[in-house]
Amino acid sequence: MTWYSKNLAILATVALCSAPCMAQLTTASAAVPDTDESTSTSSAPDQVLTRYTFRNVAKKVTPAVVNIKIKSNITMGRNGAQILPGPGLDPSMRDRLQRLFDSEGWNQDPDLARDYKYSRTGSGVIVRANGYVVTSQHVVSDADNGDIEISMPDGRTFSDVEIVGTDTLSDLAVLKINDTDTSGAAKELPYLEWADSDQAQVGDHVVAVGNPLEFTNSVSEGIISAKHRTINKAAIEDLLQTTAMINPGNSGGALVDLDCKLVGINMAIATSTGMWSGLGFAIPSNVAKSVTDQIIKKGKALRGYLGIQMRPLTIGLARQLGYKQDYGIVVADVTPGTAADKAGVQHYDIIASVNGKKIDQFTDMHRNIGNLPAGTTVTLEIWRDDGDGKLKQIQQDVVLGERPDDQSLQAGNRAGHPSLPGVRPDDQLLGMQLKPADSGKGLEVTQVSPKSPTEQADVKAGDIILEVNRKPVNSINDFKQALKNSNTGSHLLYIERNGTAMLQMVPGD
Repeated sequence: MTWYSKNLAILATVALCSAPCMAQLTTASAAVPDTDESTSTSSAPDQVLTRYTFRNVAKKVTPAVVNIKIKSNITMGRNGAQILPGPGLDPSMRDRLQRLFDSEGWNQDPDLARDYKYSRTGSGVIVRANGYVVTSQHVVSDADNGDIEISMPDGRTFSDVEIVGTDTLSDLAVLKINDTDTSGAAKELPYLEWADSDQAQVGDHVVAVGNPLEFTNSVSEGIISAKHRTINKAAIEDLLQTTAMINPGNSGGALVDLDCKLVGINMAIATSTGMWSGLGFAIPSNVAKSVTDQIIKKGKALRGYLGIQMRPLTIGLARQLGYKQDYGIVVADVTPGTAADKAGVQHYDIIASVNGKKIDQFTDMHRNIGNLPAGTTVTLEIWRDDGDGKLKQIQQDVVLGERPDDQSLQAGNRAGHPSLPGVRPDDQLLGMQLKPADSGKGLEVTQVSPKSPTEQADVKAGDIILEVNRKPVNSINDFKQALKNSNTGSHLLYIERNGTAMLQMVPGD
């Protein structure tokens, strides 16, 4: 092995670690056969582990777990190295490689131009015999079909690989191996069956199979150590936590139960070193199966969509709305024509639960709405003031729409104009200077005084204030009268900024 190829192999590992470290566990394609060695791995409530348990799981699972390589060219020649941008080479890695080649270029024969392949790697799981492979979206991000190579434990390598579709919200992707045998028929490939991840319990034994640090078909065992974890690596998360050992390169691999069924697709690890520290996370099989099936059928995941903008429930906001519970989210705005609008959801509504599941934060809404397909009916528990000053509990059924392709799960556009000094106190209301909006609806903030209550609340020049303390304001007198309606020591502003509605709490003067 040449000096360059050795160092490229080392740097390939560093590159994978420099990305968000993703962990993976592998799965099995079929139930363990009914043999003397494998009877202890039955799905009976009380499974008995024997010396053969994990041996049998590994034997059944590993054939369906593949190694995925993303390729790009590095050309060496008389003038040094040409490092092309592309998959697997982020700017920092390109800089590191360039410095490496520049410092060691004297080792290269100037008359000999050679091509070196640099690749990042990950894992994947075959889930259908005709060649469909599920993996992590971040493994194939920015890659083209011609950049992908899939190799199997039996030695077969496939370069005719198609990216069927990706889902960035869950960090999943589906690939298709298109190679055929001499008769032109699709190859019959080993594959893994899906488990029901809802039935998985904390303490259940699981096995991870993948390609950590390019050590192919590595097997590790552990337990499910927690459910319903969120780690902010993807927009929609409801992850399984596991103690099975996983490292960079496991991403997209399988997490299987003792029945050799796929209970999760490995996604990430929690670590301060870049390597396994005892905590790994996998996308539950029920989520992965739903996304995979939709991508195969329609090319994308058709996610459920309410059509609301949300505001976290703070103590001040709960007081303003007269809400006594410590959970829920507040509807800041409803997009016209969406499922929420058709069902009569209103801004200031407090959504306390979805299908009986309590909502504590935005991620709970993302998980309980975004993981459902469009057309699903959900029941919202809503608390609403119908005008008499008292909140009433409402059970509202909503038929979810389809999330637009360009619809982000992030908060609305928070851009605005910078605060402007020079506003005299006697010209201000809560530290703002206001004028009627050009549309005739609401008041436009023209200036915000530094260190004023509104600046502290992130109100900005250019914002349109539509309501104060839930009262419409179209004039300065409306604004002053609405301020008198608060007895909580703070004021609730309903604001439109660059087409995005939001709720802001402003301390009283």
